[in-house]
Amino acid sequence: MAPAGSAAWVYDRQQLWSRVELAERRRDAQTARELQIAIPRDVPRERWRAFVADVATPYLAAGAVVDVAVHEPRAGDGAEQPHVHMLLTVRALDATTETGFAAKRNEAVSALLTSGGSHGGGARGDALRRERERVATIINDHLRAAGSRRRADHRSYAARDDPRTPEPRMGESRKAATAKRRSHDRRTLVIVGLRQTRQLENQIIEVEKDMALRAKGFARAPARVREPHQQDYKLGLLADRFPDGDFSPFRDALYLVDAKNPRRTRVLTRDGAWVESDDESGTVSLWGPRSANAAALADAIAVSTGYGVDRLERSASGRKPSGNKRKQAMPEAEAVSLADKWHRRGYMDVTEGPSGVRVGLGPRSRLLDSGDHIDLVGPVSEVALRALATKAAEDWGGSLTLDGPWPEEAIGRLWLECQRQGVDLVGYEPPPELVAEWNARSAIIADSATRLRAVRSETREADILLAAASGDVAALRRLPADLRAFVQGHLDDDQRSELAHADREAVTASLPQFRRYGKAELERDPKAATVVAQPIEPAPRDDHERHPT
Repeated sequence: MAPAGSAAWVYDRQQLWSRVELAERRRDAQTARELQIAIPRDVPRERWRAFVADVATPYLAAGAVVDVAVHEPRAGDGAEQPHVHMLLTVRALDATTETGFAAKRNEAVSALLTSGGSHGGGARGDALRRERERVATIINDHLRAAGSRRRADHRSYAARDDPRTPEPRMGESRKAATAKRRSHDRRTLVIVGLRQTRQLENQIIEVEKDMALRAKGFARAPARVREPHQQDYKLGLLADRFPDGDFSPFRDALYLVDAKNPRRTRVLTRDGAWVESDDESGTVSLWGPRSANAAALADAIAVSTGYGVDRLERSASGRKPSGNKRKQAMPEAEAVSLADKWHRRGYMDVTEGPSGVRVGLGPRSRLLDSGDHIDLVGPVSEVALRALATKAAEDWGGSLTLDGPWPEEAIGRLWLECQRQGVDLVGYEPPPELVAEWNARSAIIADSATRLRAVRSETREADILLAAASGDVAALRRLPADLRAFVQGHLDDDQRSELAHADREAVTASLPQFRRYGKAELERDPKAATVVAQPIEPAPRDDHERHPT
């Protein structure tokens, strides 16, 4: 890679570095600056060229020629470890010289990577820290574009308040010596041990995290994580899901973070409010009691993801006739039992919590089951009404009482659903027009059921007819007289064989015609429907069979 308008020879690696060597006079001259930059595994291969171009842009603008090589060795975990090596020329191009390079060092390139002392530009290492921050920003931009939640951080462990111990410095000369003698010295042995330990710890953490997320009951940290570090664990879950956000102000407000579903994240705050992020719909939903912490958290997630915030209000409530709304936290065992029931009913979006079991009923509808009381949040959809009636039918003895204000039209729809499931909506008198609507629907349902029974009966009859045409005498006896006469009297052997291989749907559609043929055969021969038992022929005798004497 070279600045625009460069000569053709700069793209020939052999000519380039031969001229670089000729441009130097001292035997110990620095001919290039080398950079090694990791390419995250989450960045797809087709984006590597763009990634390298973004990193190299300021070097090219400063007048350097950048020789790029991408390597893909195997990492300690056996996976690929792609990284890019960049060699930067330290002199600017100059077409007026014999070598093609300027007589003086390129100060613009030096200023990008060197600072402090005679170089100016602040303290020693400031320039390199700025460059590391710039590269980390580019890495994160490409990770974000690839849809990855991973992020790079240019800061040291100490600057991040991370308790992990950094590896001792090894240096290129020590690495080369180790590779040459094919054995470790004391320092490289320590480094290898640290890396192996870190790999094992990371595997254990991932397994424990997966077990904690998949376990039934309230979402919690792995067993080894204790207070106050559980709050840090919850913050870590949020940071993993939303790496561009800062959630440290909400550390003490988090009660539960449910990250079981990779596309959805749910947070229950200590004041009972829910904040939910859904990647599929691109929304952050906020519902439950009014909470300043929950509202601020929803805004922080929305800023991090670019999603919109959707405030859902409680729209209706129902309860068991003899029950009341729970005032204390729900025990975990009871929450697990309630959640299992909702799973058995076919609802998969279920989360247990101290305030009850939360059930997702669609993009904007929620249900909170606290045992003897249910709150409906968001639009009162048909799915929500069906869930409420099902709960009353199975857990509340077939009775349901409305609790609090309800949309009038929703009450009518709920009464119709209760009628379908045999649930008594206590204290509600439906208007005459609603009763008439139910009676009309009942008649349609009854008529549909009659037609369905007729279709099933004809399909069953077609199966028996096919078996009878194949020679099954028991099936022939099960047929009505007109169809027996059709099979025995109207059809010959070839036609029966052809019918036996016919399609069931075609036979079902032709049953009325077959019956007419059978009735005509019965009028011609009243005995055409009589099934004659087939005589059992004796087995042929073996003349060589031995008989007792």
